[in-house]
This record gives sequence, structure tokens and C-alpha cells, in this order.
Amino acid sequence: MQSNEKNFGPDHPNTATSYANLALVLQDLGDYGGAKGLLEKAVQSAEKNFGPQHPTTATRYANLALALQDLGDYGGAKGLLEKAVQSNVKNFGPDHPNTATCYSNLASVLKDLGDYGGAKGLLEKAVQILEKNFGPDHPNTATSYANLALVLQALGDYGRAKGLLEKAVQILEKNFGPDHPNTATRYANLATVLKALGDYGRAKGLLEKAVQSHEKNFGPDHPNTAISYANLALVLQALGDYGRAKGLLEKAVQSHEKNFGPDHPETAIHYSNLAVVLKDLGDYGGAKGLLEKAVQSDEKNFGPDHPNTATSYANLALVLQDLGDYGRAKGLLEKAVHSDEKNFGPDHPKTATCYANLASVLQDLGDYGGAKGLLEKAVQSHEKNFGPDHPNTATSYSNLASVLCSLKDFRQALVLAKKAHQIFTTTLPPGHPDIALAKSWVDGLSKLLGE
Repeated sequence: MQSNEKNFGPDHPNTATSYANLALVLQDLGDYGGAKGLLEKAVQSAEKNFGPQHPTTATRYANLALALQDLGDYGGAKGLLEKAVQSNVKNFGPDHPNTATCYSNLASVLKDLGDYGGAKGLLEKAVQILEKNFGPDHPNTATSYANLALVLQALGDYGRAKGLLEKAVQILEKNFGPDHPNTATRYANLATVLKALGDYGRAKGLLEKAVQSHEKNFGPDHPNTAISYANLALVLQALGDYGRAKGLLEKAVQSHEKNFGPDHPETAIHYSNLAVVLKDLGDYGGAKGLLEKAVQSDEKNFGPDHPNTATSYANLALVLQDLGDYGRAKGLLEKAVHSDEKNFGPDHPKTATCYANLASVLQDLGDYGGAKGLLEKAVQSHEKNFGPDHPNTATSYSNLASVLCSLKDFRQALVLAKKAHQIFTTTLPPGHPDIALAKSWVDGLSKLLGE
């Protein structure tokens, strides 16, 4: 790079290529700010030498957009990628692999902005193009499968997401081996879907492989490693291993604060995840502080109607509920429900979780009828999306049983409590707190009814 600057000057295409190449290395090392500065110079050079519609300029737009996305500037990334798509369609046509890559990159930003429908449409086009040009077993095609799967997961289509990610994993293991960073990323993606489907054991195994690979390839402080720590922590949390989950999430938070700062959207996600574990451990003050930071960050970066903001509202509401601030908790959950209904519809699993959380607060406030109506919707959604034997469905059964007890419908409450206990016993590890809680409900109701 220094040689090119000396021999050609900072605006020459060769120098710009050196800037772009070094920027890619900095991105891999997690130095997104340094990468951004170099890529801005590369864009300036390309626009000056080739004009905004040239393929080289489009590549520079896309590279800079990815750096902006890493830094949480989704609006800036979207604008650049829209220009890159326009250029590639003009220069190569809509069915070229370069155009497909631009579709995928733009879709990733749209997903971050909560536009899952727009992202899904672009990714389906990208998959079609790459299958046509490279075949179904190429690494590029695998990437498009994985990207589409992540959007389908966000939309609640876990079955199709799982199938695509299993194909992606198979392709990458064949082409790169199990220790490659790309393979590790797909292990992590597949694990998050398996967690959603209740297969915690397989999810844990995949995430332990992902963590091992990322620590080996990037070191413990890299953002990719931090994401693996966080994903593994969420599975450990579901399995009741709150202590280990807390340790991993503290490492993830430390990494993201160091690499991105406290106001970055990804840092906010880690604040929320750590806060939920602290809540499980009874540290409500610590959880509340982290969630207030997460809400502030999400409102600033996304606005009040984004799915990430809704998640932060809901998580903060649960802590406020535990602290007895039912009025504020209710207000936040009503905002979260409104956002999720708007973004996902009433039958989505995320919306169902919000219904259940709001119902719990209404129950605390004595509105048993309102709570019952919401929980019946949550049960219906979980049975539809996960089936009757999933831990999420069991949780809905337990929640509804609790409200039915408040309404003195003890017999139906016992039916639901028995279902929940059976599911938890078969899907969760021995000693999990949910099993003991469900058993206490069954025993108490059976005694009350003389059974």
C-alpha cells in the first residue's frame, strides 16, 4: 500500500485496490473502524476514476457497506448496496453471480432493519441464481442457503430453515473441513434453529465446535468468537446452566464493548441476553441496568417499532415485573406486542411469547380474563409452530394452568399441568427447574382435587 501511494498517489486505482485489500484484512481482525476509513478512500478513488456505475465502483460500494453494517450503520449500508445492485444489474444482468452476491448483501441489511419480507425475496433470487451458475454443492450456494435460512428463522419457518442450514453445513464440511471459520459459523446458525425447535443437546454440541473453531482462528476477543459465546450461552441457559451461561455472556459483552462500543446494536443484544441470565440468577438490579442500556441503544438505532427494540422492551418488562413495577411492565409489553403483531403477525412464535409475558403481568394485576385470552392465543401459536411436545408449548400450558387456577378451574389446570410436566421431563435434562416447578403444580392440584 505504501509503495502504491508513493508511486501512483492516493487516488490511483492500484492504490485503491491496496486500500480495499488491507481493509478486508482489518475486517477479519475486527478493526471495522480502520476498514471503514480505507474503504471510504477506495470508494472515492473508484468514483473519480470510473464513475458511479462501473463494476469496480459497485464492488467498493459493497465492501464499504459491509463495514458500515458491522459498525451498525444500517441506513448507510442500505444506500450503498442499493447503488451496487443497480450497477450490477445494468452491467451483468439480473442473473449473474455478482448480482446475486449484491442481492444477498442487501438482504442481510434489510434483515437487520427488520424488513424480513424484502430480505426473503432477494435471497430467494440469490439462491436461484447461484444454483443455476454453480450448482447446489458450491460454497457460494451454501452461503445463500444459510442467509435465506436466517431470514426464514426470523419469520418462524424453522423447518425450512433447518433443512437449508443442514445443506449448508454439509457443503462446507466437504469443501473446507469442520475447523474452518465458515463451517463454524454455519454450525452456530444451525444450532440456533435447533434450539428454537427444542433440540438443545444437538445445538450445544454444534456450538461447542463453533466456539472451539472461532477461538482457534480468531482468538477470544474477536466479534465472531463473542457471537459463538453468546449463542452457546443461550443454549446453556435453556438447559438451566445459568452460571456457565453468565460467564460466556460476560465475555461476549466485554468483546463487543471493546470492538464496537456500548451503543452498537450487537452490544445491546448481548446486554439483553446477559440481563436475562442475571434475572434467572435473581440479580434484578444488574439485569435492569443492562436492559435500560439495551432499550436506549435499540430506540436510538432502530426506533420503537423494530423487533430488536420490542425484545428489549419485553426483557426489561419481565425484570420490572419481578421488582413489582407492574404498571411500567404492562406498558412496555403492550408496546412489544404491538410491534411483534405488526412485524410478524399474531401467529408468530415471537408474538406468542409477548402474549404470554403480557398475560403474566395482567395476572399479577388481577385481570385473569385478559390473561387467559392472551395465553390461549400463545398456546394455539406454539402448538401450530412447534407441535404439542415442545418445551415452549409446555411453558404455555403451564402459564395457562396458572391463570385457570386463579379462575378456580382446577380440573382443566391439572390437565395442562400434567401435559407440561410430561413434556419437560422428556425434553429437558434431569434436575432442570422447569421440571420441578411443573411437578409441584401437578402434586398441588392433584391433592386439591383429591386425586
